Amino acid sequence: DGKTKFVCVEGPEFDGHEVDFDNIILRNKRFLEEEELTRSGCHGCKK
Repeated sequence: DGKTKFVCVEGPEFDGHEVDFDNIILRNKRFLEEEELTRSGCHGCKK
């Protein structure tokens, strides 16, 4: 149906065939830089 739904609102059960995986991949790419900084230890996190 082209609508964006969120688990926190709609609930965890959904038809997996309706998932727009291309959209998920694009949304997750927004965080690649921050994730890499975290993995590289630039934030002083203990390993």
